Amino acid sequence: MRRLALGGRAFAASIAVAASALWSTPVDGQELSDSLQDIVRGRLERLARVLGDSTGLVPDSLALDSVRAPVAPDSVLAQLFALDGYTRVEYEAAGATFSPEASLLTLIGSEATQASLNRDGVALRADSALVFDEGAGRLTTIGEEAAFTPEDGEEVITSQIIYDLDEERATAMGAETMTRAGAGNWIVSGDCPWVDGDVSFCHDMRFTSCEEEEPHYHFVAREVKMTPGGTLVARNVLLYFGDVGVFWLPFVAQSTNPERRSGVLPVRFSVNDVVRTSDSYSRRVSNIGYYWAISDYADAQATVDWWSGNYVGLDGGFRYDWKRQFLNGNIDLRRYWREEGDSELAINTGHRWEISERTRVQASLTYVSNSSFVRENSFDPREVTQDMSSEAGISKRFGWGNLSMNASRRQFLSDDKVEMTLPAISLSVSPITLFPAAPGRARFYNNVSWSSSGSLSRRVRDLPPQEADSFSLRMADVETVQGALRTGLNVGPLSISQSVRLNRNTDRDVPPGFFDPDEAAELAGIGVGSVGDLQGAAVAQEAGDSVDHQEEELSWSTSIGYRLNLVGSTSITPALSLSGRAIRSDTLTVGDGAFVSAPTRISFGAGTKADLYGFYYGDRIRHKWSPSFDYSYSPEVEPTDQQIAVFGARAVNPRNEITLGMTQTIEMKLEDEEDEPSAQSSRRSAGPRRMPRARKVTILGLRTSAVTYDFEEASETGFRSRGFAENLSISNQISSDYLRGLALSMEHDIFESPAEAGGALVAAPFMSRANLSFSLSHESAIFGWLRRLTEGDREDASASESGRDIDDGGDDDPTGLETADLGESTVVPRSTSRSGQRRPQSRSRGSVGEWRASLAYSLARSRIDEATGSKMIQANVAFQPTEKWSVDWRTSYDLVASSFNDHVIQLRREMHRWEASFDFRQTATGNWTFVFEVALTDNRDLHFDYEQRTGGSSRR
Repeated sequence: MRRLALGGRAFAASIAVAASALWSTPVDGQELSDSLQDIVRGRLERLARVLGDSTGLVPDSLALDSVRAPVAPDSVLAQLFALDGYTRVEYEAAGATFSPEASLLTLIGSEATQASLNRDGVALRADSALVFDEGAGRLTTIGEEAAFTPEDGEEVITSQIIYDLDEERATAMGAETMTRAGAGNWIVSGDCPWVDGDVSFCHDMRFTSCEEEEPHYHFVAREVKMTPGGTLVARNVLLYFGDVGVFWLPFVAQSTNPERRSGVLPVRFSVNDVVRTSDSYSRRVSNIGYYWAISDYADAQATVDWWSGNYVGLDGGFRYDWKRQFLNGNIDLRRYWREEGDSELAINTGHRWEISERTRVQASLTYVSNSSFVRENSFDPREVTQDMSSEAGISKRFGWGNLSMNASRRQFLSDDKVEMTLPAISLSVSPITLFPAAPGRARFYNNVSWSSSGSLSRRVRDLPPQEADSFSLRMADVETVQGALRTGLNVGPLSISQSVRLNRNTDRDVPPGFFDPDEAAELAGIGVGSVGDLQGAAVAQEAGDSVDHQEEELSWSTSIGYRLNLVGSTSITPALSLSGRAIRSDTLTVGDGAFVSAPTRISFGAGTKADLYGFYYGDRIRHKWSPSFDYSYSPEVEPTDQQIAVFGARAVNPRNEITLGMTQTIEMKLEDEEDEPSAQSSRRSAGPRRMPRARKVTILGLRTSAVTYDFEEASETGFRSRGFAENLSISNQISSDYLRGLALSMEHDIFESPAEAGGALVAAPFMSRANLSFSLSHESAIFGWLRRLTEGDREDASASESGRDIDDGGDDDPTGLETADLGESTVVPRSTSRSGQRRPQSRSRGSVGEWRASLAYSLARSRIDEATGSKMIQANVAFQPTEKWSVDWRTSYDLVASSFNDHVIQLRREMHRWEASFDFRQTATGNWTFVFEVALTDNRDLHFDYEQRTGGSSRR
């Protein structure tokens, strides 16, 4: 038996032929008897015979063709095909000749039928003839074109194929095929004088992904070596644009295997890292490493990053994704060895596991050992200003309730502050219904609902160390422990609720003698040993070890309410409540370190909520006004002297308070789309249906925070303004669906601090916080309105899609710059980067004239010191000025410093299978980089770039 291999794919064929048939031969060489051959030949002749007409007339060929039944499969051939030890070989030709003396079989083709051979899905065909010379052990195609189709793969077109059965190798001249590699389809052509099962050698190979008849670009490799594993190695490679050679590569190594596989990663460097244009420029070579495809579920990689005069970095990553077990995650870390001798560590890891339908586990960690190292070496404007968040938790859903245990950590790079929550435990019991009954049969004691929940958390704020002689309590490390229990009972409209809370704050590393009760009380103007001690900040008077200062507060409340529904959604809820609290502090001079209880307060009142409507233009526009009114009265209690000294007079005085809140929305009903007649008839045939809900959008929404006024306090002090809280602030939130993503919030401090304690409050509204953000695009509904106003009643295509534009919501990242992976430009690794290679993160290309923009404004300041406030504007713009060009720009401007903080500018130019990019990035710390890159879109490992940067520990 001889083995035939074509194009690197081998197949075996054993041929014993006669002049009119091709037969499969047994493995042991046994020949079929002549009688069996005669029987088979006779049956085949009968199957091919044309049936005569019983009338004796000449048969009508047209009638025979129209009524001819399909030929039934031959039973003898079916038995032959089913025999073990035989291989089925099918051939097709216009004719065949066989020379017994020369052992030469020739399959002859024609214009209508080409000579072809097919075995197990592997096909070989020639336009003129297929010649099999058994004596020479050679199979040759004759004609102008031959084709070989492997079992898996694209067809190979060639001028001639010669296969040597003894050496099991083939020669294919003028071969051409198409293969899938990277992100495109590649057209490959050339001569391959040696092709066998182990290795293939070719020369003058031509590669291109341009499908034009005259390719705009192509590569020519003088010598090529390919292995069955899918690795291509070429040397002396020239890149042509048209017929002009523009670039020479000494060698190219590329995997042609579409499957994920292990291998060496492409090294990344720019032109000026090889040939420096300035002596002060520091070379950088990155992504020197290896990728390991461990299994179908996991992979890993390790790379080296060398930055001259700065550091040597080692980047390692491990990823896994086991979908059947709902388990996935990643571990990415970078270790830096600095030129000065220090080392830094950055970690980014995340894991998710859905153990069962009711149990989920997740953990993520982002950590860097030195925040200054990030600010010095990062070229990512986001990284130097954002905080690094880490979370871990498990949630379990039981039949009786839910349990969750979580932990979190936030590391702020701007001021080295760290906030950590460990643990955060929450337990809630599912509502339990007592005495259930159907709504029509329920009595007052039926369907009683009971629910409860509890929580426990511990939070730590860690700030940079302070000097003892300038210690500030606001900048001290703080540990806060909070616990709460809540329970509620609902009996129809009657609700009963109870809650208990415990808060414990610990100020760490407070200098001894920092709290001086006498001086603090004198500064506060209140009695010695009161809670005013906690606000006093006397300077440290003694030297020695620092101490921790602790204070605790225990509070409880019980309330009963009864909801009465009036008209529509208007309701009134009378309520009665009892509350109390107790505190303990290390600075209290009373209580001997134990809790000091405040008087128990009783209050009663009522709350009212309503929805009022106004309609305009019929019912097209609706103004919804939702005011809320709460009234509460708490009589005076009889406190002890100790309680007055600790909690002050306001804690025991009577209270007569009202609280007002308001929410307004202006909504517009959209016109319903007309249904097609077929849809209307189907609805009528289906019987009565519920009336469809009208589609509506919010033109303007306004929410104002609640304001509380105490009549007793105003009467006691003699100043009406004292009925408000001294630190009263009112916030307003504005939103609209017609400015995509519009969010406007403002907070005003209403009163100035009084000139003297207990004096009248002077109204002087001061905007302390403001945030404004919105986004627009060429599809925004507001521009649709303008087009309709200027163009009359003419239908506007973009305006017809305004409903879709509204429902989509805001685009948090219209340019794609916020989520772009910047590769080695970041210090902390990102899990989205598999190989650390930078990729242009251009958005999807749209039509000419399309644009998107977003704007965000933030203000934060204090009435006491406006100079320490901040005003910031952030803008994102993306537009397509021409068919081939696209522009993305992100920036932030500091209005206080009157300077730009950072920039990210990206210009993209499409060049038919190639893409040129101009990227400029500047961080708030002064680092900047400019990169010009030309990359092949079908294989971005092939790119040419020029980079200039200023940054790093050496500032080069």
